[in-house]
Amino acid sequence: MAMGWGAVGGGAWGPPPQRQYEDDANQFPQAPPSPKGAYGASTFSATAAPRQELATTSQRSQPSNNGGFGSAAGAYGQATAGGQQSFGVGSSTQANTSTLNRKEAELAAKEKQLKELEAKLSEQNKKNWPICYPILYHDISAEIPPKGRRVVREGYMAWWGLVICLIWNWFCTCVMLGQNVNQKVPSWFLALVYLITGVPLSWWLWYKRLYNGAKADSAFSFIWFFIWFAVHTAFCTWAAIAFPFSANQWSFAGFITALNALDKNYFAGVVYLVGAGCWTVLAAWSCWVIVDVFLHFRGKGGIRENREEKQKEEALAAFRQGGVVNQV
Repeated sequence: MAMGWGAVGGGAWGPPPQRQYEDDANQFPQAPPSPKGAYGASTFSATAAPRQELATTSQRSQPSNNGGFGSAAGAYGQATAGGQQSFGVGSSTQANTSTLNRKEAELAAKEKQLKELEAKLSEQNKKNWPICYPILYHDISAEIPPKGRRVVREGYMAWWGLVICLIWNWFCTCVMLGQNVNQKVPSWFLALVYLITGVPLSWWLWYKRLYNGAKADSAFSFIWFFIWFAVHTAFCTWAAIAFPFSANQWSFAGFITALNALDKNYFAGVVYLVGAGCWTVLAAWSCWVIVDVFLHFRGKGGIRENREEKQKEEALAAFRQGGVVNQV
């Protein structure tokens, strides 16, 4: 039984462990046994040495085996990090570039606007009116918007009509100087005053108001035009009728003056009749102009704009007055 068990043990259990130990011994070399004993310190150190050597060998072999992957992972990580970093720098550079391009475009637009403004100012500094002796800049097609050009041209024609009537009126008084009539010198002098003062005053008081009102779309300029142009229309109507007085008996070439001049001299009477017809046409044209400008002013909302501007000015005046009171 013992031999059988031994045989069984040696056959079944014995030889395989022995071969396993032999394989382990062959795989892991052991140090020679220490003379102090199996359980001594030397044995422990000798036994630990191969393990330490084994651990060192495994540690050495492990970084060498995994080093490629680790380095690859590190390289991949570095590449990934570098890619992310380069992507962030690229996006920031693109944002800065787009910002610079936008600012450059804005500066170019402002520069173009300034050049256009300088060109307009230089054109305005170029005096072009009147043609014979330019003293100011005047261009309806360039400065007036298309919607307001018609009424401005009508006012311009009315101004030229006034100039023609005043010149003809003075010519009539010059004709009367050769006639044997009373108050001919004072009438000539008054007609000359009307000519000298009427031309520039009519330009600045009502025509320039109409011009600036249509140019800047200013309600106040239109209001001032209506006031002074109404005075101009009344003056033309008075000149067409020409009620005689002592000082200005011949100063206006109207119908009543023309009838009196026909009694004195036929040629002088005809000249005065032509003047009366000119004043009549100008008075009728002036009535048409003021109505047309009013329709234009009302059609574009001028009355409402005038009210709004007045309300704004009143509110601004009240605010300033309140600020002064608070400071006091």
